[in-house]
Amino acid sequence: MKWFFANFLFDIWNAGLTAGLMLGVMLILRPVLCKLLTAQQRAWLGMLGWYGTGFAPMFGLLGWLHILPVTFRDLITPRTGISSCDIPAYLPENYKGAGEYAVALPGGRAVWVEFSDGIVIALALLWIGVVVALTLWLTRRSNQLKALGRQGQLLADDDPLLFRSLSRRPEDKPVGVRLCRGLPTSFVYQDGEKINGKRYNMIYLQEELSPQRRVLVLRHEWNHIRLHHSWMKCWASALLILFWWNPILWVAYYFFCRDLEMACDEKTLDDLTGSEERKQYAQTLVELAAGKMLWDVPLAFGECDAIPRVKAVVAWREPKEWVKNAKWCAFALVFLFFVGGPQNIPYLPQELVQYWQQEAVEVEVPGDWTPAERWMKVDQDGFVTLLAKDTQGIWHEQMYIYRTRDRGFRGSDSWYTLSEPPDLTGFQQGLW
Repeated sequence: MKWFFANFLFDIWNAGLTAGLMLGVMLILRPVLCKLLTAQQRAWLGMLGWYGTGFAPMFGLLGWLHILPVTFRDLITPRTGISSCDIPAYLPENYKGAGEYAVALPGGRAVWVEFSDGIVIALALLWIGVVVALTLWLTRRSNQLKALGRQGQLLADDDPLLFRSLSRRPEDKPVGVRLCRGLPTSFVYQDGEKINGKRYNMIYLQEELSPQRRVLVLRHEWNHIRLHHSWMKCWASALLILFWWNPILWVAYYFFCRDLEMACDEKTLDDLTGSEERKQYAQTLVELAAGKMLWDVPLAFGECDAIPRVKAVVAWREPKEWVKNAKWCAFALVFLFFVGGPQNIPYLPQELVQYWQQEAVEVEVPGDWTPAERWMKVDQDGFVTLLAKDTQGIWHEQMYIYRTRDRGFRGSDSWYTLSEPPDLTGFQQGLW
């Protein structure tokens, strides 16, 4: 229990490394993915990195979908914790104080690193300090934007603007709209306000917009809610705070937010009828999109790169049915590539050998014979085979299995006498 918190942090940092590898490869593949997938499909794919690695039960659940011969997880997992569905354990998960530990690389190679209590404590304090600072900053900014939005005029449910813009369904959660003066951009907040005892998703619109612009911007923000973008961005923001030390995630977050906006653009264009409305939508983007990145919780109309969004809007055409089907097939293949847990690799053989060398493991032998030679072999499934040749030249064998939960060993209580000399291929001498 003494080092429970240190091992807990190593688990979080392992998840951050996994998310960085997954989202980093998606960034490398982005030019291809932009041609194969829709923006909404890219956003859901990005959630494999943000949600699939940040929520361990989901990571384990997705690990069972091992359909393709080789998956991304097969390639990046050098070892796991308790089961094959665990998040890859690059950093040690069994810190027990100062000493040498194996840092595992994606290819399975072990790099031995000296850890001291001082280094671990310093890293933990630095991580906690930045997490707290980012959380406070984000909370303060969010509260400021909410306070600014609440000053606006709340539109009635029967307001003509809402009827023209929102296509409500019976199962939809209540949505409130406020017209606000002085907003830097229109934005949406999930569960933003409690009105008359009900929790409302809120859309805050710039009052300075013309009536025609209000309709288009309101449709855009409404589609953010319909596409569940609010919780997606909130989750990604939370994981970005936890994994702040990984620069790949900051870049991935930027493009993830761009995909959310472009997905909403696609949905809005699909809802509009006629080329004139779509032309007006593109003009609205040009006029209102400031090209600024909002690192806060809200999803804003003017957020994130006006130029690529305008180009996508201008080039947008109603996709044919076969194109839609082809994109879904491509999405399914890419999705299956990024899920699927690896084969059970709960340890590194080199790490076990080092463990036996460092810990000077004592193995009991029967009192009727004395070992003259000692041999050990570790295989890929976590089994340790011990061989002993006694002073009479007779060979004996005992089996152990490395138990990942407590980083200990479990074996039979008995030695077995072999009828003939064993094959010593793969064994190392004098390690116990």
